[in-house]
Amino acid sequence: MKSRSGNAYLNKLISGLDVIIGLLVIGVVVTVSMNVFGRFIFSYSFAWAAEISRLFFIWMVLLGAGIASLTNEHVAVTLFKDKAPPILQKIFALLAAAIIYAVCISIFLGFNNIISGYVGTTPFLGISKTVLYSAMVVMAVLTIIGNTIFLYKVFKRGAA
Repeated sequence: MKSRSGNAYLNKLISGLDVIIGLLVIGVVVTVSMNVFGRFIFSYSFAWAAEISRLFFIWMVLLGAGIASLTNEHVAVTLFKDKAPPILQKIFALLAAAIIYAVCISIFLGFNNIISGYVGTTPFLGISKTVLYSAMVVMAVLTIIGNTIFLYKVFKRGAA
């Protein structure tokens, strides 16, 4: 398997997250398939399967966004940045990093406000919505790690 970063610990984290995301994909496929099968064969929809598939899907997407930040593989429009002079490229990189940090901080503050009050549960399975909301926090932590690595590369290696 090709290394996605230069750090062994980071590679292990990414590999572990890849496995988790793969399991979540399998979970989404199985639960959605069960629901489709139930609807067409038995004319019955499994409400719990819809809840679980939604939970799995949200975690899958947000963990994937975290991995994209860790590996610097997220979608970006670089047309203007690539044509700019190197100093302006560095300014763009710093501005983008500052915006990403601001978004992650607002996620942390929002999560803190959510869990400080009453948090509901899902209707059928009674899963605390904190489990659902925690996916945003995990994604923000992964994004901060990836953003910090990106900033390190900008300052130490001059890569923007």
